[in-house]
Amino acid sequence: MGSDTNIPTQDLEDVGRRAERRRRTPRVLLVDDDPTTRNLVSHFLRREDFVVIKASGGSDGLERARHDRPDLLIVDAAAPGVNGLEFLSLLKRDVETCGLPVLMLSSLDDEEAIVKSLDAGADYVIKPFSPRILMAKVKKILRDVTDHAVDRRPL
Repeated sequence: MGSDTNIPTQDLEDVGRRAERRRRTPRVLLVDDDPTTRNLVSHFLRREDFVVIKASGGSDGLERARHDRPDLLIVDAAAPGVNGLEFLSLLKRDVETCGLPVLMLSSLDDEEAIVKSLDAGADYVIKPFSPRILMAKVKKILRDVTDHAVDRRPL
């Protein structure tokens, strides 16, 4: 039969990996310099059974993203030092982290900041935030990532 016998096995392995990804608890990396915000957002994420990884700044967040391979990053767009857009740029330039989805969480509600974040590939939630809206966006992003991975399976 030649190489055709490998195709079904590969397809089954891909299906198994996708099913495993769906079964495991999503991991969210939360990068924010404000401990109150980190604790509040962590509370809502944990209530939905997400694993929360915390980082207090950009360099720590980048290291955690590389090491912990989260399913989603929630990043403060206005953090001191490395701000959210700089963080996103560094994240997207790194081959290990370039595909990770990002949700900006910020008190910056001007149109320019939001558009720049969206153009850079991140979604955006304005502080103060509605916990229901935040969680709906988190779930949608994770669902879109999962659906995209399933859509990219070999034919």
